Amino acid sequence: MFAINLGGEGEIPGVLNQQPMGSAKANWMAGSKKSLVELIADGHQFMICPNEALALPNGCVDVVYTNHVPVDKNSTLGLGVQTSEVERILKSGGEWIRDGVPFFKKP
Repeated sequence: MFAINLGGEGEIPGVLNQQPMGSAKANWMAGSKKSLVELIADGHQFMICPNEALALPNGCVDVVYTNHVPVDKNSTLGLGVQTSEVERILKSGGEWIRDGVPFFKKP
């Protein structure tokens, strides 16, 4: 199973965690008050890319997690998670879990 966490409140162990481009800066800190280097040292895996252009092929993800992130709107951190990108990367039968609740299942 391939799952991805598209940012928000905390990284998810054992899941690819996506963060926007700004997280690669030396002074970036996650909500846990850890740097990207510290989170990687803790065993988390990351994909650094913009929310509007996830660096994944169509239909490759079984589960997408989002936790307390802006969806389809801008925030102080930039463009939030895009529904069109979530739907694009999900496999048929794949599921989007939003704030801990099943939100969308791709036909």
